[in-house]
Amino acid sequence: MMAILDLVEKQYVESEDQNFLSLIDHHPDMIYTMDLNGNILSCNNNVEDILGYTSSEIHGLFHRLIKIEHLNKVITHFEKAVAGNVQNYSCITIHKDGHYIDLQITNIPTYSNGEIVGVYGIAKDITEVKLTEARMKENEVQFHQIFNSLDVGVWSLDIRQHKFLYVSKAIEIILGMSPQDFKEGFPNWKEMIHPDDFAEFRKNQIELRKGKPCQYQYRILDGMGKIKWVESRTFPVLNPDGELVRLDGLVTDISQKKHEDEKINYFAYHDYLTGLPNRRKFEDELETTITTKLEESENFALLYLDLDRFKFVNDTLGHSVGDELLKKVSNRLSKHLRPHNHLARLGGDEFAIILHDMDHPNESITIASNIIEDIEKQFTINEYDLHITTSIGIGIFPQDGQTVSELLANTDVALYRAKTMGKNNLQLYSPSMNIESYKLFVLENDLRSANFDKEFFIHYQPKVNPNTREIVGAEALIRWNHPEWGILSPIEFIPLAEETNIIFELGDWVLASVCRQINKWKEEGKPIVPVSINISPKRFLKDDLVAKLLLILSETNVDPKWLEFEITETSIIQNEEKCLSVITSLKEIGITISLDDFGTGYSSINYLKKFKVDFVKIDRSFINGILSCTDDEAIVKSILLLAHDLNMKVVAEGVETEEQLAFLLQYECDVIQGYLFSEPVGVDEFNAIFSNEQIQVSNSENYNKLPEPREPIRIEIPAPIQAKMVISKINGVSILLGDTCVVIENIGIGGLRFSTKLQLPVLKDLKLTIETNAFHQPFSVGGRILWKDQLEANQYQYGFEFDLSEGERAWLNEELNVLMK
Repeated sequence: MMAILDLVEKQYVESEDQNFLSLIDHHPDMIYTMDLNGNILSCNNNVEDILGYTSSEIHGLFHRLIKIEHLNKVITHFEKAVAGNVQNYSCITIHKDGHYIDLQITNIPTYSNGEIVGVYGIAKDITEVKLTEARMKENEVQFHQIFNSLDVGVWSLDIRQHKFLYVSKAIEIILGMSPQDFKEGFPNWKEMIHPDDFAEFRKNQIELRKGKPCQYQYRILDGMGKIKWVESRTFPVLNPDGELVRLDGLVTDISQKKHEDEKINYFAYHDYLTGLPNRRKFEDELETTITTKLEESENFALLYLDLDRFKFVNDTLGHSVGDELLKKVSNRLSKHLRPHNHLARLGGDEFAIILHDMDHPNESITIASNIIEDIEKQFTINEYDLHITTSIGIGIFPQDGQTVSELLANTDVALYRAKTMGKNNLQLYSPSMNIESYKLFVLENDLRSANFDKEFFIHYQPKVNPNTREIVGAEALIRWNHPEWGILSPIEFIPLAEETNIIFELGDWVLASVCRQINKWKEEGKPIVPVSINISPKRFLKDDLVAKLLLILSETNVDPKWLEFEITETSIIQNEEKCLSVITSLKEIGITISLDDFGTGYSSINYLKKFKVDFVKIDRSFINGILSCTDDEAIVKSILLLAHDLNMKVVAEGVETEEQLAFLLQYECDVIQGYLFSEPVGVDEFNAIFSNEQIQVSNSENYNKLPEPREPIRIEIPAPIQAKMVISKINGVSILLGDTCVVIENIGIGGLRFSTKLQLPVLKDLKLTIETNAFHQPFSVGGRILWKDQLEANQYQYGFEFDLSEGERAWLNEELNVLMK
């Protein structure tokens, strides 16, 4: 039985040894044994995977397998293991093929009968781990180098230990302390925050604790006590439990950027020349002021100022003198301001002032009067003694407007009124500004923003050979289809275009439009006659006229022979030499030149001799008087004889009767133009007229008049009745305007006829009110214009339809019956 037990025990031990050896052989690391001298006794199979040796090749001292630099270290650890101490260390070994392998080694002393007889060794290949650590270390160094080269401060803070893990060098520049001092002696960051920004800082700290990254700007007091603007971007790091454990952040000094932003913002809201607030800043201030004054039920005054004759100074002495003048004007204006008042330069030579704390509107008049008096005083700039004046419009809040746009518009109207009243004066806005002033104001503003292609169009008036009645030419006449005032003739807006310099662009548009029409006639195979175009004096003397003409002719493929330029004596008088040069250039191109309105200006026979124009146009004022005024008759005869002797042709414009035609035929006038043959008409109607071989005499009476409706009762008044007319609505919008005098010529139950110098459109959406005291009691009636007729230059006649209630109609009927008796 004992023998059997011994046999079983022996088999068990052998089995355990085999299991142990199997475990060693299949262990993923290299396992080996050494004697007390350091000789390798055995090694598992993994030695070949790690060091390239087979287990049979590993023998003798371990020294030869260790990199020389690490040998002493390994021997020391081996000796400690032999002395009975377990050792853990890393070293570099030498592969069979010569390259190095990083190993993590554990040495364990082995015992037999209580004595140390050798050393077990476990070696783990950590070469890849070491390479990864080296790369990470290299990356960390690189990152630190990058961070330290940036102007941005980079930091990482352990929240639980309240310890900085990393701080870049830029912190020293931004905060005025070294990174080390920042780490070791860092004061509470909150102590550096500017008091005015602390509330915003705290709000962001709350968001960080919720795990939300933050980006915000605030001011700090750096280590030197200097205020700086910084931008902070902070990123919270939470543990798995959602607790804030670390903050990583970037901090940037944005003081310079803030300074630049302030400069940009300043110049965005201030005039670069005078340093005054500009239009944008002024309108913002006006908006704020209106809101405040509405809440407080207080008034204030708005002053609009425009310098008179500033453009003359600028054009004569140059912009540098003009700029200095504007600066000096700004300084003088500033002296008239009270605290909290606002002065702004709106642009050019326009200024505006907001006057607060007025006890009475008359205070604004006093201040404006003082300004006018002060601006009149001499300015001395670069040894030039300059004298200018200013016109001022005044609007009072709230009666002259309760919104920015309304108050600005009405104050602008007052300024316009001041300038039309002779300049160098002030005008308070008043709803009694008359219709004509209002119309001019509206037209000037609308002209600046008009869409030429949509609002303007060209009419053509035939020029006729009086002998053959053939159309030999046409004059292009611009019209403006104004959205409120209807079709406007050139006399109503060309002076405004001249004054505002829009005439340059408008004149070029007319020239291009006419050339496009000529080209269209050519493409359609229709006959073509020369078309004359009125060239304003300003445009005629501008240097680029010839170049612009050549460009348009090229673009439209038009022969210059089909164009005739009509110039006035004003063009010649302004600069004779320049005018002669331009005429010569135009005639070389092939353009025909006509001297318009001859005899109405500073007529000089020398002009005809010197400039050698192709045509002379006799003004309509002489044609109108040839049958009734011997002076006019003599002038017309003289012009015809003189022009013919100088080999020039003559055009008579404004011919309206056959008697005038007969006179002109008798004295061999070359070309006739006027309502006798045709009024200015659109392209389609002109084509229809031109399609006939001869043009017929038209009925020139009532050419500009729509049929007048007749009333059952129509009283022709023996003596004209003086009345006042106001515009009450335009396109459904009520307006407040003063009255304009009109003369009532007849009246009936349904309407009346009146005349005035004011030209009004025939529009159903234009509502008028006419008032008179000619009856037993004041009579005021609303209505609209049905028709109009031009009686003579600057005199118009209108048919007016009443809008009466039944009671008003009955009352008027009684009054008319009284008048008829």
